[in-house]
Amino acid sequence: MMTRLITDRLMLRRTQPADVDAFHALVSHFDVVRMTASWPWPADPAYTKSRCAPCDPAVGLAGPVFRHGQLVGAMGIMSREENGPELGYMFAPAHWGKGYATEMGVQLIAYVWAHYDWDAIRATAFEDNPASVRVLDKLGFTETCPTIGRCRARNGDVPLRSFTLPRPVNP
Repeated sequence: MMTRLITDRLMLRRTQPADVDAFHALVSHFDVVRMTASWPWPADPAYTKSRCAPCDPAVGLAGPVFRHGQLVGAMGIMSREENGPELGYMFAPAHWGKGYATEMGVQLIAYVWAHYDWDAIRATAFEDNPASVRVLDKLGFTETCPTIGRCRARNGDVPLRSFTLPRPVNP
């Protein structure tokens, strides 16, 4: 059975190969990928295809976010590095400012607390992305320390703000 997270307005499910075209349209917006660490600019179809492989359930949950059947963004929490689980998200510009990241973030965080034995979730936001910082604040993350992060789309290092969300005592 496929995991689906459903809110009043949105649905998230694991990525499928059939999502390639919609994902590629999303990452073809420079304003989207310039706020991510790993997505290149210009968008690379082969890279998009490689990122549309389903996420291994052992490392977390990530996938497209839909509204009325249309891909509006992507979100996930995965633990693929020694640093532990990390929240990441991106939404198409037409869907910014509608509360989608916060809405699905609440649902996704509740899901991972119920299904994974993680002590905390990390997140980062580039310093020039105040909207993402607001989302993390609404989700209960606490800022830890500033650092520098690599941005493939900008082809350089960018000031980065780091955040953490500890597991609640009674999730």
